[in-house]
Amino acid sequence: MLPNEFNECFDHNGESQPSPPQWLERLTGLVTEAFHADDVMAPIGCHFHREDEEIDSQWEVTLFVSHTEFFGGAYDGQRAVSRYMLDLKRVMTAFDTVESFYWQAQSMAEDDQLGPHIGLEGEFEGNSVWLRITSEPPTQFEAGRTIDVYANVVEDNW
Repeated sequence: MLPNEFNECFDHNGESQPSPPQWLERLTGLVTEAFHADDVMAPIGCHFHREDEEIDSQWEVTLFVSHTEFFGGAYDGQRAVSRYMLDLKRVMTAFDTVESFYWQAQSMAEDDQLGPHIGLEGEFEGNSVWLRITSEPPTQFEAGRTIDVYANVVEDNW
């Protein structure tokens, strides 16, 4: 997968959304260019939510590199994460304006679903956005890639 390919967007209920807003696709395309993988990166997922339908309400957008799940062999049933670096300057410059930019180094509570992540609040094409990029994929999402060790097949699930 190329790092700037847009794989999947999910609404706040975890339901797949076939057509996120066009501006969201443009933003995620720019931000995913900041991902630099050590190897072939698993698909990048996107979870988004807007509290209400008011024009000036903030969009919450979370990007994450999915798990890779192994079938067969010594690692059967285990999940792995892709190793990657993130160009923080490139993430910031994707936005028209940046109001805040932070790094959360640890989970803040037992029910913290995002865990360690970087966060940015800003504006993109007139939309108020709170972007989070997690260090690991949220647990509620299935693996984005599977590897069948015996058949030597790598498959992107979404």
